[in-house]
Amino acid sequence: MASNLERSLSTRQISMLAIGGVIGVGLFYGAEVSVKLAGPAVIVDFVVCGILVAIMMRSLGEMVVHTPVSGSFSYYASTVLSPRIGFISAGMWWFYWIATVMSELAGIGHLIQFWAPSFPVWLPGLIALVLFTASNLLAVKVFGEIEFWFAALKILAVITFMVFGLLLMFTGIFSHGHIRTITNLWTHGGFMPNGVLGIMMAMSLVVQAYSGIETLAVESGESNNPKRALKVAFGSVTLRVGVLYIGSMLIMLSAFPWTFLLHHAGSPYVLMFSRIGIPVAATIINLLIISSGLSSCDTGLYAGSRMLYSLALNGTVSAKMSRTNRNHIPNIAVWVTALAILVGIVITYLAPNQVYVWITSASAFADLWIWGVIIVSEIQFRRRFNGNARQELEYAVPWWPMLPIIGLVLLVGIFAAFLISPLTRVSVWAGILFLVGMFVYSGVLKRRNTLPDEIDLQDAMTTDTAEQ
Repeated sequence: MASNLERSLSTRQISMLAIGGVIGVGLFYGAEVSVKLAGPAVIVDFVVCGILVAIMMRSLGEMVVHTPVSGSFSYYASTVLSPRIGFISAGMWWFYWIATVMSELAGIGHLIQFWAPSFPVWLPGLIALVLFTASNLLAVKVFGEIEFWFAALKILAVITFMVFGLLLMFTGIFSHGHIRTITNLWTHGGFMPNGVLGIMMAMSLVVQAYSGIETLAVESGESNNPKRALKVAFGSVTLRVGVLYIGSMLIMLSAFPWTFLLHHAGSPYVLMFSRIGIPVAATIINLLIISSGLSSCDTGLYAGSRMLYSLALNGTVSAKMSRTNRNHIPNIAVWVTALAILVGIVITYLAPNQVYVWITSASAFADLWIWGVIIVSEIQFRRRFNGNARQELEYAVPWWPMLPIIGLVLLVGIFAAFLISPLTRVSVWAGILFLVGMFVYSGVLKRRNTLPDEIDLQDAMTTDTAEQ
């Protein structure tokens, strides 16, 4: 079945959508929990995860620039590994976005309590779900423009925080002349106040903060110039996100003692402005953080629905998921994904204080699986070129195969941290159970001969180009 998606996302929209998918409540709100767990050593988590993400995105970029198709990494896994692995990866990615949006909505509810502490945590999430479901049913060009400006606001929030933090550190302008220095990283209980276990316990929250960046590849199915747009986007988005994440965390932990968070609840990005006596700025930053959460949810619903659409095209889920409305939007897939997210609103209502960490660690495990599949797929993909693809591929991974191998080693280490941490162990097992369920269901599909046959990547690229 041919794709009926409209190719109307521009290069600038795709680049910003990738940033929009990754910068969300996981960074702004989740930083509170991760810093409390690891102290200043949380920077180690951000650096390690940043290296893994850079390797994964370069691996994904090699395949996507060569063959920009709807379904992205699940399609590549189906082609170079097996249709079963491709299907399971697609299901895991859908699960990831469902869990991510659930956690983002819970985070938004807690951020609203900055102004109204007694306001129900679940209610803002319900309102947001209604709004971004409507957004996703509009023409994809309108969706892309909305997300472009949402992503711009996110970047503005992080840069504003970094600028004020640097002023606080080097001028003392907001702290009565007392200059804050980088010594805050080790003078309040040491750099690793909670030891290696603290770093491991914070790892899943940091992974979730980076999660979603691979959405860039899924958007290739609706790019109006996929090869040019994706080379530009892959070349810039990882660097931008790494600078914003690691830079903002380093500044935050230097600008004021991390122990301040032990006695105050809320986003560190907001607390810094409150602490230096700029309540209006704190309110503005909180609004920007909430908008970033809404943006990430909007992107999550988009990504999850497009994955269902892709699965419907190859016959592994109901063909109804491939139906599109007059705006070329897979509206049935949007509604099904939105209804699944609604379960998270119910969970938030029942357990408002625990839901964020529970669901966040489950979604982080799902995305870790996807990152692993992407790297393994690239290794198999490159072997088709006998490992020497500098002439055949436009965006080949450098230093192959060392980079993919390093990525897999980091991935195994991070997964071990997930299992060791008592905070995330239970919810990670929930993700593992979903993975097992996908294996069982894929086995049923295989026995029924409903899993798609392998498709040649070159044929897919030719078909995809003809549809533009």
